[in-house]
Amino acid sequence: MIFALISVLILTSPFTLWLFVIRRYCLRNGMGYTPGAAWDVTMWIDWQEASEMAAQRKDRGMILWCRLFLAIKLLFSAVGLLVLAAGLAGM
Repeated sequence: MIFALISVLILTSPFTLWLFVIRRYCLRNGMGYTPGAAWDVTMWIDWQEASEMAAQRKDRGMILWCRLFLAIKLLFSAVGLLVLAAGLAGM
């Protein structure tokens, strides 16, 4: 049971980090443009805006959150590519 909870928290971490940290930061500072596209596009735009805004304001806490978000997204992409490659190799 605890393994399932930890798994869900890890798998939803990019979305959770975006929704409760990055998105709130953007909305609080007058950004948070939603292009009407998929939520993943909105997530990426919010991350870019938050990164730029934090760099201008020298907000070190938000810069760390944005770096963590990018690291998680890159890690998930790398794992996804490895799983895809392993699946194609098994064909």
